[in-house]
Amino acid sequence: MGLSARRHARNSSRLLSRTLIVNIWRLTAIILLIWGEFGVYFWNLSSCKWPTTVAQSSGEKPTHVLLVADAQLEHPIAYRGEVSWSDFFHRLTYELYLRRSWHVTMRLKPNTVFFLGDMLLSGKDMRSEHEYQQYVEAFQRTFPLDSDVSAYYIPGNNDVGMGVTRPLSKHIRKSFSLLFGPFNQQVVIHNHTFVLLDAPGLVDEDYTRAAQRIPYNKWSSLPGGPVEFIKTVNTGDSPVVLLSHIPLWRKDTATCGPHREKDNIHKGVGHGYQNTLQKHTSDFLIENLQPSIIFSGDNRDYCEHLHKVVSGRVPEDVALVPEITIKSFSPSRHIRRPGFQLVSLNNPDPSARFHQSVAHDLCLLPDQNFIYRRLYAGFAYFTTLAMALFNMRRRRELAPRALLTPLSSHTSLPGMPSPHPSLVTAAWTSYPPTSPTSPRGTLPGLIRTPNATSGTTFRAASRPGTPLLSPIPYQHEETEDDSLYPPQYASARPRLHEEETWSPEHLDHLGENENGSIMSPFNLAPTAPHKRRPWSWTWSFVLKGRRRRITVNAPTFSWDAFKDLIALLGDGVSADIKFKQRGLIKSTVMDVLSVAWVFALTWAIIAWWSFR
Repeated sequence: MGLSARRHARNSSRLLSRTLIVNIWRLTAIILLIWGEFGVYFWNLSSCKWPTTVAQSSGEKPTHVLLVADAQLEHPIAYRGEVSWSDFFHRLTYELYLRRSWHVTMRLKPNTVFFLGDMLLSGKDMRSEHEYQQYVEAFQRTFPLDSDVSAYYIPGNNDVGMGVTRPLSKHIRKSFSLLFGPFNQQVVIHNHTFVLLDAPGLVDEDYTRAAQRIPYNKWSSLPGGPVEFIKTVNTGDSPVVLLSHIPLWRKDTATCGPHREKDNIHKGVGHGYQNTLQKHTSDFLIENLQPSIIFSGDNRDYCEHLHKVVSGRVPEDVALVPEITIKSFSPSRHIRRPGFQLVSLNNPDPSARFHQSVAHDLCLLPDQNFIYRRLYAGFAYFTTLAMALFNMRRRRELAPRALLTPLSSHTSLPGMPSPHPSLVTAAWTSYPPTSPTSPRGTLPGLIRTPNATSGTTFRAASRPGTPLLSPIPYQHEETEDDSLYPPQYASARPRLHEEETWSPEHLDHLGENENGSIMSPFNLAPTAPHKRRPWSWTWSFVLKGRRRRITVNAPTFSWDAFKDLIALLGDGVSADIKFKQRGLIKSTVMDVLSVAWVFALTWAIIAWWSFR
């Protein structure tokens, strides 16, 4: 293998060294992790904008309302058994998803926030008021609000229980009312009346009423219950926006629109839940409230449904009232993309029967399964594949390297010609005075000629010599002990009966430079070409009676410096030896783990920073 080929192989091996490849994958892992933990949230919500109402005028500023359903925050108090590492990791990533989603959502700057129930995943399982208070405090830390943002909460079946799961003691409902607010509320925002309904309590009262076979118009409502609240609501002329945790009744064949991910909403009752309100209960709500629009939760998926409303104010006036079932804010196995609802309010038009002063739009959050199961798992798969291919290529390159390794240019064996005879016979070629690889019996600073059998040895100077100062044969051992001519400065000395003369014949050996002038024997190096000075900016000013100057030079790029930096990332001979000892499979596993620990450490730091 020639010198240029060996240099090319060495440079290519440095450019594709193990250290460089591993560091590239580590940097890629950090960038991918930052994107998966932060960037994907901002990217998904970058297209979310507040909707514009039909009644919005050019000079009117709308009120922005954020609707959040089924936050379902988990809490360690709800799990009193032993927790495995998989459960711990699931709960950790679950809460991280809620925190980051909420942080990005609050960048929309809403004026009011409504939580449509199920703020807590296991609020009904709390055994004391103190546990419930700790749970609510954890919710407030996960979903912080600015001081200028007003928030309202309605109960869900997981917050206070429902049916057979409703606690026998009253501490749960008491704790909810103290920490979250009243169960039933009437709030006026921008000339719109928001009716906040206790849907779990309405279901319990409905079962009590149905068991006695009493219709709503003859039912004596329970004191402080939702039925009594509905009968006392005074909406006036303002549009009514009904907020309920449980959706209203509809046929099983009713569709939910294009944003639905799973099947339609069907009637169903189970342990502590009910998919929809009963038909008579839904008719009772619509007839008494005459809502302009209804928002509900609990179902986890998005659904749009139109309810027929017969107005009591205008006979035979039938209209369609939309109900929007909001997506769950928390990740769930039922849906791929969680979300929330943006609502804009403007002053209503009193001349219209059903006002067009409310506009709403759906915003989708990132897919958590895509982040962890596709993005991160896919990166781990490609990292393993890339390291395996790299080590296979590395094994093929290391196999013939031992056969192609040349001998050192300073080593010559007795009876064997020098590997570079042209360099040895050149009189002006210099070699180190000492060489650890010199053969036994050779004095330091001496070089043997190609004809090793002749026994003739020349002394090499430590600095380049001219043709006139070529070394002479070594004649006697006493010359080496001469203090005036140490070996490292040995050169040809003129004889006593001869004088140094300059002959024009030497011009044949000197040559001419590019300009045609004869090069001096004492200055063989040609003149360096003139380099253009890089761009610079200079500013002069006077400070304390003295003139100052600031100069800023343009950054320069040096290819040699870049190659030196790449050389620092090289593995060296020891890495090749370790690679041969470990083998292909073990080396691949070690390379993958060297990338994995950086990924895991970065993820742990980001998670710790998110919980500050």
